[in-house]
Amino acid sequence: MSTEIIDEKAKTHIWWQYIRPRFTILYTAIAIILLLISGIGHLRLLQEVHKTFGGFTWTIDPDSQGGEIVTIATPPQLPAFTLPANSLTNNTHIIAINHIPGWQQMVQVYQHAHPGEQITYTVQMNNAPTQTITRPIATFTLDMWWQTFGMTFLAGLSWLIVGIILLAMAREWTGAVEGITMLPPAMLLLLYSHWGNIQTPAFPDAVVQLLWIPSFALLGATFIHLSLTYRPESIGQVRRPSFKRDALPYLPIVLLLLYEWISFVRIGHVPIRTNLLLSLGYGAIGGIISCSIGVSSLLRISSIPLSRFIGSIRLFTTPSTETISPYIRHQLGDLLALWIGGVGLGFCLGVLPILLTGRTLVPLPIFYTLATIYPLILLYAIRSLRMIAQLHITLEQRETALLEQQKTAHALQHTNLELQRATSLLLHADAHLRSILSQRIHDQPKQQALRIRSLLGHWQHRLRVEAEREGSGKVLAQPIIDVLARVRKISEELENDLQGLQMLIEDTYQRKSLGLKFHLEKLIQEDLPLLHPESSLHMQLDLWAIDELPLNLESTDEGERIAEAISYTITQSLLNIYNHAGANFATVRASYNKGELKIQINDDGKGFDTAHIPPEKTSLFKAQLKAHEAQGSLIINSIPRPDTNHGTTVLLHIPLPASIQQAIAET
Repeated sequence: MSTEIIDEKAKTHIWWQYIRPRFTILYTAIAIILLLISGIGHLRLLQEVHKTFGGFTWTIDPDSQGGEIVTIATPPQLPAFTLPANSLTNNTHIIAINHIPGWQQMVQVYQHAHPGEQITYTVQMNNAPTQTITRPIATFTLDMWWQTFGMTFLAGLSWLIVGIILLAMAREWTGAVEGITMLPPAMLLLLYSHWGNIQTPAFPDAVVQLLWIPSFALLGATFIHLSLTYRPESIGQVRRPSFKRDALPYLPIVLLLLYEWISFVRIGHVPIRTNLLLSLGYGAIGGIISCSIGVSSLLRISSIPLSRFIGSIRLFTTPSTETISPYIRHQLGDLLALWIGGVGLGFCLGVLPILLTGRTLVPLPIFYTLATIYPLILLYAIRSLRMIAQLHITLEQRETALLEQQKTAHALQHTNLELQRATSLLLHADAHLRSILSQRIHDQPKQQALRIRSLLGHWQHRLRVEAEREGSGKVLAQPIIDVLARVRKISEELENDLQGLQMLIEDTYQRKSLGLKFHLEKLIQEDLPLLHPESSLHMQLDLWAIDELPLNLESTDEGERIAEAISYTITQSLLNIYNHAGANFATVRASYNKGELKIQINDDGKGFDTAHIPPEKTSLFKAQLKAHEAQGSLIINSIPRPDTNHGTTVLLHIPLPASIQQAIAET
């Protein structure tokens, strides 16, 4: 992921963290206002409890000239009214009661009638001839209020609470859209308390005309808004509001509100039938577009190609060819199925029947119960899907981190392999150079010093003999004899120094000439004591396991590395004992068991702190490298004085290759 995308996501996250509390407060303020408006309507209705009425809620049609009555709903406790409410298919009015026109007569009859008394209504439907309907007077009870209006308040409250929870807990703008879509259903349910009368006459108030009826259109816009949000290219990304997705679906609402306010200001009311048709029509269109977008998204996440898109989808969306993550497919499929199911149920059971027939398909109490439960189910489902999505994201991030770690580990392994190769080459070059240097020291300076010593000894002896024969030459020969003796002594010191230098670089030439065991025995028993004549160190050897190794050990690369590790470790360990340990006794033991050669070097010296070895002391580190090169290990334990068990132990483990083990077994 590029740095620009990460920075943009970080900025968007900071923006949302800043705006979310303010947005939640605004949403809560709107919710409180809606509850207060709804409460005023319910108080008006509660004041009508125990009053007589015709068995249906009604209102005065402000578009009529004679104060005609429009029916709203019938309480479920009473028989259904054969007179349907206004809809696209009918335009029905009550024009007279007991054959007397006017809503004033209707109020007077209700005020003076008794329960069970028959009332005759004159009805005109779709400009057809009038007809009369007889219906008994009933009493408006608290239970009627509850099942007709009270349950709507409970359902609306459920939608409001869920919306606030979704908004307050939203991690980004998509969660805010989910909270926003809860507001229109809440408005429809809460403000229903202002729609219809029991006995007190009233025209549809401003709440019904300017808020409740436009809520149908707002519901359709939120359906489109949510469907655009639940698209594969929108899910799983952190985004800010955009005009195309978040504002365009609401533009028709602006035109509708403009028409309503102009009408309300000019003529004092909004034409009810026109307002209902426009709002319900856009709500239906929004539901159709929303379902179309949702179905197209389902087909996309199901990898089913679409041959063409309907105009509404083309208007709002652009098909994407990006690969959709499996967890987004799962989450989006569940969300779309949930919302398409909710939109379908709400549209088929509520909006469409009201639009066509003026009443819902199912009884109002069942519809209100479903409307109360559905947002709670929706909240649980959204929260669960969000948790599952977050889990998927975490797993993907861990997978990505694991892949990065694997790549890093692979790179480190490659680097380590290159380092091992470089170390092997360096060690091989070091051994080769030391071999050449050792050979040159042996073949040139050391031999020359030996020749000088031999020649000087010969001429010193000859001159002494000549001087003894001739007494007169004795005075002249003596200084020459002394000078030659001094030169001979210098020659001997040079030879010793060259021998010590040859030993310090580990005499590879001598090792290959004599063989590993003879070289080690000569080194321990002759060369080192000769190099340190002043030392009182007593050395004990046990190199029987070296004899088990084949004579042609160094004919292979792996055998040469093994010999190099053994010889170098013993040489440098003993040099350290002579030069630094101050030991009186030391042992060198070799053992072989189960394919492993073990070299152990002990001394009773003063010991040292293995954790604080000076950086210039590279011999032990180099010995560890050589042991590792031979596929072995080198362990150094040292106990410093004044501990009674002071001393140092160097332990070299080398697993022998199968070829060498086979050679040992054959011998």
